[in-house]
Formats: sequence, C-alpha cells, structure tokens
Amino acid sequence: MRTSTLSLLLTAGAAMLLPSCDQQKAPNTASGIIPSPAEGFIGRRRQQALPAQKADMAVIFVGGFTEQVLLHFRKAYETMPTLPCKGKQLRAYYAWDSGTGNLLFHSTWKLQRDLAAFCKLNPAADIVLIGHSYGGSAIMDALRHLKGPHGRILVATIDPVSRRKRSRPQERPDCVDYWVNTYCYPYRNLRDGFARIGGPWRHCSQADINLNFPGTERDSDGDRFAHVHPEPMLLEPHPTVRKSVYQLLSEKLRS
Repeated sequence: MRTSTLSLLLTAGAAMLLPSCDQQKAPNTASGIIPSPAEGFIGRRRQQALPAQKADMAVIFVGGFTEQVLLHFRKAYETMPTLPCKGKQLRAYYAWDSGTGNLLFHSTWKLQRDLAAFCKLNPAADIVLIGHSYGGSAIMDALRHLKGPHGRILVATIDPVSRRKRSRPQERPDCVDYWVNTYCYPYRNLRDGFARIGGPWRHCSQADINLNFPGTERDSDGDRFAHVHPEPMLLEPHPTVRKSVYQLLSEKLRS
C-alpha cells in the first residue's frame, strides 16, 4: 500500500475517533479559487496540489502537524479572498509533510517538485506561500531548495513552529522578497501545548514584519487568539498596523 494512501486511511480513522474535529460543515468557499477546493469528509482532508499550468500567480497554503485530521488551516485556504492579480491565480493546499505520513521526517519533496514545475512554466509569476505551525518551517525548507528563475516570492508564517534542524527560523531563504510573521504569545488554550513542545518561533528577526496576537486577547468572534485557530491571525487586522496579513500581502502585490 502506498504511503500516501496509508496516511489518508489513518487520518480518516483518527478523525472518526474525534467527532468534534469535523462538526461544522465546510465553510462557503471564496469566489474565484482555481482549482475549486475538494468537499466532503475525505475530500477536505486531501491535499490540493499546485497544478503545472500557465498562470500569473500561485497561492500555496501549508498546514501543520495535525492538519489532515483537525483541519486547523483548511478554513483559511477555503475562505481567504483571492489576492490582487491581473491574470489567472491558482491556489494549492499541502500538509507540512506533503501528505506522506512520515511523522519522524521533514518531507517537503512534493511541494518542492510542484513548485519547481510551476516556476519552470511560469518564470515571472508571483508566488505566495502561507504556512501555519509546522507548515511555516515546511515552506522555508521548500524554498531553500528552489532553483532556477522565478517571480516575486511572498511568505506569511502563521504562528510557525520548528521541525528539527531544517526549521532554522532565523535563516531566511535568499529567494524570499517579503516575509510577514505572526505569532500567538502567551498561549492560553490548553491545546496549544503541542506548539510549545515543537518550539514556536515567535518573533523572527529576519522577517519584514512581526505581529503578535496574544492569547490573552480575543478575536472578532469573541474567542481567544490561539495556535489552534490560525484563521484570525491571517485575516483579522492587527491593532498595531491596523491591517491583516491578507491586506499586507495584497498591498505588496500591488506595489
């Protein structure tokens, strides 16, 4: 049995044992997403690989350690409005380990492969990578392997967490043109304990902008900011800059 299939079966089994993780229906998908996100219990736990197609922009979401079970970052992938783009915009969704199920290894080879294929076909296209938790370190790892011509690369890390030696949070890949880093500190949600074990990056000196969403504060829904709720840290304005990460990325793409 292939590793990806085994990973999907284990994920589905774990999710069935955790009914609370999928109580809510899939949120309304933002208009203009290409390809359209998969739906259904199993479909929402599948990766959406970046197609090797002609396009003017690629927006890539990479989730964290339990993403394929708990879908922490899936909602952001499904609901974030499209970014400013004069032409065709593609959107992709990966697990931090590329869906291989290699929990003991930092495997981003699928993301590396698909990103290289996209850049080869679209050497001038803008590329936006948004990673949550281990997904933040996965993005940086994949970008360190990016070779050849490419367009502008913008990165947003949402409360990123270390993943062994490859995380190297203070070593910004040379290809990154703009990096927004958000983090939640201090934590107040008990489920955020896994992020503490992994090693949260918090403030990153090489990022262009750092935004802290304290767990003592509440989002627009009245819930405390938390590692396990990444969407508000991406889409809600930070009180210091009065803009969200989405708005900061949009402004940079328009410049």
